[in-house]
Amino acid sequence: MLHMIGIILTMLYGGFLIFSAYRIWVQVETWITALNVIVGALMILTLVQPWLGIIGLILALPVALINGQLIFFNINWNHFIIRIIITIGLIVMMLK
Repeated sequence: MLHMIGIILTMLYGGFLIFSAYRIWVQVETWITALNVIVGALMILTLVQPWLGIIGLILALPVALINGQLIFFNINWNHFIIRIIITIGLIVMMLK
């Protein structure tokens, strides 16, 4: 049960990441948008192979740093710490 909740939350997180990438795609460079879409797609593919979602969750952390530095010109460390905790929680849920 916990495994299925982790898969669903990871897929929702991936969908949100893709939606956010398309929302800001005119304001950023193409490669930043592509990174966000690729990581989001990996998270959505969790339903097919759970290890793809785990890779997507791990790759979401450096992508978040790139987004913070290159789009917003600073990194909100409080939000990044929360993102790390959520990522660890989702990975643990998917591995159970």
